[in-house]
Formats: sequence, structure tokens, C-alpha cells
Amino acid sequence: MSSLLQEAKELFEPRSELHRLRISAAKILNKDEWDAYKKVSNKFEKERSAARQTFKQEYDSRVSQSSQRLINKAAAVKRRLVPRALGNDGFNKDHIRRQAQLEVRAAHKAEIAQIDKRESSATRSFLDKAQERGPQREKLIQDFQKATDRRVRSWSR
Repeated sequence: MSSLLQEAKELFEPRSELHRLRISAAKILNKDEWDAYKKVSNKFEKERSAARQTFKQEYDSRVSQSSQRLINKAAAVKRRLVPRALGNDGFNKDHIRRQAQLEVRAAHKAEIAQIDKRESSATRSFLDKAQERGPQREKLIQDFQKATDRRVRSWSR
């Protein structure tokens, strides 16, 4: 698998898995389970919203902190001797700013992906409980079917 394809899969996997689980939950869960699931889902949506809001409010400060960290890293004493013509300038302001923005955005995406993974785990637990209920439901349907079959046979005599 190519690295680009792998990166795209890793980027979209938490959201696509969460989407599949939500569809399964809508099909399987009964009313009480659905109400409990919606409470948990709303809690995770509030977490996502808070993370987005915090990201917007603190974006500039996060970028400046990341820039400062990159400057400190570039200013660290390096023990390798590279002629200036062959090396790159570790203090290029535009390059540092772009790198800091990329790191801050990547950290935000990772935070959102972590919330998605936790919601997927919670949804999976709801689905597991509902699937445990499945054989019980099937047994009840079979018992009902047997009772109606007996009743129909007794009427036909």
C-alpha cells in the first residue's frame, strides 16, 4: 500500500468507522438504548465543539509557542559541521511560521480523532449489548411462533 493511501486511510478512519457504527446503532438499538446512546453521543459532540472553540481562540498563542519551540530547537548547538552554502537557515521566519501552523493543526486533528475513537468505543459497547439481546429476542419470536402454531393446529381439528 502506498504511503499516501496509508496516510489518507489513517486520516479518515476514525470518522468513517464512527459513521458506520452510528448507522448500525440506528438499526439495532431499541428506544431505551437509543436514548442512552444519544446522551453519550451528545456529550462527545460537546467535547468536539469545545475543542474546536478552544482551537479557534488559542490558535495564535499555540502557533507562537510552537514557533518559539522550533526557534529554540534551531538555535541548539549542533555538533556537525556543514558549510553554510550546503545547509539551510534554521531561522527562516516564514518557514518556522508555516511549520508551527502545520504542527498546531495536526495536534488539533489528532485531538478530534481521539474524541472520535472514544465515541466509537462507546458506540461499540452499546452495539455489543444490543447484539447480546439479539438471541433472546429470537428465542421470544420462536416461542411465540410455536404458540401460534399450536393454536392454529388446535383450531383446525
